[in-house]
Amino acid sequence: MSHPANPVGFFVRHKVAANLVMLVMLMIGVLGLMRMNIQFFPTFALDFVTVRVVWSGAAAEDIEQAITQPLEQRLRSLEGLKSMTSTSAQGVSNITLEFVEGTDAIIALDDARQSVDEFRNLPADAERPEVIRVARFDPIATLVIYGPYADHELRALAYRYERDLLARGIDRIDIRGLPAQQISIEVPNSQLQQLGMSLDQVAERVAAESSDLPAGLAGELDSARELRAMQQRRNPEQFGNIPLQPGGVNYVRLGDVANIRQESMRNQLELRHKDYPAVELLLQRAENGDSLASANVLTDWLAEVEPTLPPGISIDVYEQAWQLINDRIGLLVSNGISGLVLVLLLLYLFLPGRVALWVAVGIPTAFLAALGVFWLIGGSINMISLFALIMALGVIVDDAIVVGEDADAHFRNGENPAYASEGAANRMLWPVVASSLTTIAAFMPLLVVGGIFGNILGDIPIVMICVLIASLLECFVVLPHHLRNAFKPAAASVGNSLWQRSGRRVDRVRQGFDRHFDNFREGRFRRFSQLTLQHRGATLACALVSIILTIGLISGGRIGFSFFPTPEPQAIYANANFVAGTPKAQVDAFLEHLQDTLNQTEESFGVHLIDNAIVRRGEAVGASGAGRVGDQLGSISVELSSPDHRDVRNIAFIRAWRERIQLPPGIDKLVITERTGGPPGKDVNVRITGDNPTQLKLAAEAVSVMLSSIAGVVSTEDDMPWGREQLIYSLTPYGQSLGLSTQSLGRQLRAAYDGRLAQIYQQQSDEIEVRVQLPRAEREQLGSLNDLAIRLDDGRFVPLNQVAEFDTRQGFEALRHAEGRLAVEVTADIDATQTTAGVVLATLGDALPELAAQYNVRYSFEGRSADQRETLGDMRTGLIIGLLLMYAVLVWVFSSWSTPVIVMAVIPLALVGALLGHWVMGLNLTILSLFGLFGLSGIVVNNSIILVSFYQQQRKRGLGITEALNEAVVQRLRAVLLTSLTTIGGLLPLLFETSLQAQFLIPMATSIAFGLGFSTLLVLLVIPALMSVLEGFKERKRPAPTQAG
Repeated sequence: MSHPANPVGFFVRHKVAANLVMLVMLMIGVLGLMRMNIQFFPTFALDFVTVRVVWSGAAAEDIEQAITQPLEQRLRSLEGLKSMTSTSAQGVSNITLEFVEGTDAIIALDDARQSVDEFRNLPADAERPEVIRVARFDPIATLVIYGPYADHELRALAYRYERDLLARGIDRIDIRGLPAQQISIEVPNSQLQQLGMSLDQVAERVAAESSDLPAGLAGELDSARELRAMQQRRNPEQFGNIPLQPGGVNYVRLGDVANIRQESMRNQLELRHKDYPAVELLLQRAENGDSLASANVLTDWLAEVEPTLPPGISIDVYEQAWQLINDRIGLLVSNGISGLVLVLLLLYLFLPGRVALWVAVGIPTAFLAALGVFWLIGGSINMISLFALIMALGVIVDDAIVVGEDADAHFRNGENPAYASEGAANRMLWPVVASSLTTIAAFMPLLVVGGIFGNILGDIPIVMICVLIASLLECFVVLPHHLRNAFKPAAASVGNSLWQRSGRRVDRVRQGFDRHFDNFREGRFRRFSQLTLQHRGATLACALVSIILTIGLISGGRIGFSFFPTPEPQAIYANANFVAGTPKAQVDAFLEHLQDTLNQTEESFGVHLIDNAIVRRGEAVGASGAGRVGDQLGSISVELSSPDHRDVRNIAFIRAWRERIQLPPGIDKLVITERTGGPPGKDVNVRITGDNPTQLKLAAEAVSVMLSSIAGVVSTEDDMPWGREQLIYSLTPYGQSLGLSTQSLGRQLRAAYDGRLAQIYQQQSDEIEVRVQLPRAEREQLGSLNDLAIRLDDGRFVPLNQVAEFDTRQGFEALRHAEGRLAVEVTADIDATQTTAGVVLATLGDALPELAAQYNVRYSFEGRSADQRETLGDMRTGLIIGLLLMYAVLVWVFSSWSTPVIVMAVIPLALVGALLGHWVMGLNLTILSLFGLFGLSGIVVNNSIILVSFYQQQRKRGLGITEALNEAVVQRLRAVLLTSLTTIGGLLPLLFETSLQAQFLIPMATSIAFGLGFSTLLVLLVIPALMSVLEGFKERKRPAPTQAG
């Protein structure tokens, strides 16, 4: 008896070919593992370009009309533009352009630059527009340097440490808390009148006298010399020596009439830590950098630097993202190892020892091969890819179990080992390839999910597809050769060593289990299977009842939906926003009160909770870190201890802190909230658009009130704060008759109160602005407007109040646009234990149409709601594609249009199990649950395929429908149970993981484990019943054979 030559037979019989393939698979995996980056989330492209234009001293309304709107009109027609948002704030315009996925970033940047360059009507005093592509840098850690030192001393230390760390391999460092410096040249109004000069003229003298000017080469025929002027002034004393009127009667130096000093610019961030001045260094890695390698650089550097710190200086490290990555990856690896042990245990119980061994060897072989391919296509080790590998733990052995179990059955029936192993591979080739193709077809549509969630979760289908292909290769090329040797009779163990005695004891346990399992299968289970086939109507009715029950649970709201729950973060922050124009001292006093109440809150819980607290004067922290700056703002960033090491939850801590805070007069809003990780955006985000900024603001305040009244909403805020009161100036008829223009008057007022920029020079790492302006005492008093003298073209001076009149108006701190329209966004934080974003938005959706009509505005749900709409839309498309692909594969395998429908009938039953699992575990459905359902639909079909294929083999042997179905169920029970149990076993440790850091992955594990567990029982009962109905129908439709006459 000889088998025809085929590739499988070649690898079975060849001495080393199978082992060589296995060696190559292992080597490529080890290489990939050594080379892959370790990071938190997968690398994905940021398709953003920003346009920034500075116009110092301009109000938000002026910025909007003169800069933002004209630029938006030019930029909105860019090719591939997905969305455009902008912020017009005091002194600056920021426009953010988001491009569709896959747009060439360099071309998008060039197109944006070209459109901006075409705008030639920028205000004369505005700076040159900056057009830059947003590069992706991930945080590693933040260093805070603090101590009883002056600003310039901390500055020198910070720059030195920055150079050190960059030289050692840190990709990028942002320094915060060093206020930008300027040389202030303050000339009193009275002195200007005596000199007969304006501030503009003084600034022009400074620029003319203070510069380093190269003048080329002289005497090239002799010995050439370079000509240079080195007159750039670099400190207040040098600027004081500049002559103001060198050709006049009196020699007047600038220092004789002006107060000159170096100081911090306005609206600058100042940091304090443990009551000392502080500076932050934000260490970041490029998208192709390794977080843990960067962390090692930081650790080594700290060990060297800390012993050499100046007296009184300390360095604290906080927000250690690398530590979080390390912890979470360690958590997943330990869960993976536990799952692997369970899988091996199950293999050993259900399969003979040697067969189990070679099936188990396939796990690292296929894993490493898959990792090698994943590395070649640019993958990385991250939370998502590791979770996909855990998910693949059980799936990876499914193919090998089916082949190994079939080979074992034939070997027990007396077949030659070589023929048993080769025959199993040949018999199971198409059913196993089909089952793998249906699983790939189920995961493949997840690759069409776009947006930020598609980017983050895209590693799951990629890893699973790599694993399934590697598993097929291992199963049909490597495994049959090893099985051939495994079936050779082992020499009886007669030794008496501890190892041999243990081996015999384990063998007895396995044989005992095998005997009991065979008795159960051939006895009770065979009878039960027969019973369900005889009463197939009752069997199908039970399945239908379970489907109806699950629909009831969802429609009754028993199973909620939370799109992307993120693990509880360590960072919380409090933002205090005072009314514009509030004295800085008042803001500072409230920040001290916040610090005191924070410490009292920690003491009230009686345990250590706070690792770090940084006081930020002049800045409100945003969701992603840096936020708005201004003298009326202040905040405290708090890093709490790891959520796994404390019982006090963030929400409880925030509530306790709020109760102790007493709000002072003049405060506009105090927001205390968590800094959420994961994808950007808030779960609750309402965008309101309209034409009138005042109406928009009133509508936003009304939405905030609505949100605050909904149970579970913790805090709300909008991004359109009221600004300072504005004085609108215009020329009087007398001013016009003197020849003054609005432009001339505006330039003199601007020079007086905002300062005239004379020049900018470089001092080591800092750019220093030189500004000529009125003394602070004159600028900070409104009464100085009446005393200000305006210079006419003929050199005379007149009081301002004679040539200008003023009107008042309430201004805005910032005006925002979305898609070119004036917009405001109202966001809210929710307590996930009380409600979900879906419930809040549904409640809000009932009241918003009436509010929109009242204020004549439009509204839309943005942030994560918009991402959710996009992602779910893509998933709906993917679902249709996936089901069609699976159906096509099954039609090809079974050469039938109707049989695949029966095979796929197990999918809704698996979904029932997954949803019931969420209900039992008390979990909400999430996007990860939905990803799990996609994968589940491919995995559960595999058991159906194996069952139906075996049934068809039995029919060919001449058995009747019921007998063939019963035989198929009984004979494939071991394989069906084992493939399901190994997948569930791989996920089981994660399913019961108590660490808060892994909670967002549990819904996906729940979908697969419960769905597979429930469907396995139903595959063995419901699929045969359905098959019986279909086959019976086909028999009745088939014409009776005609008798020969």
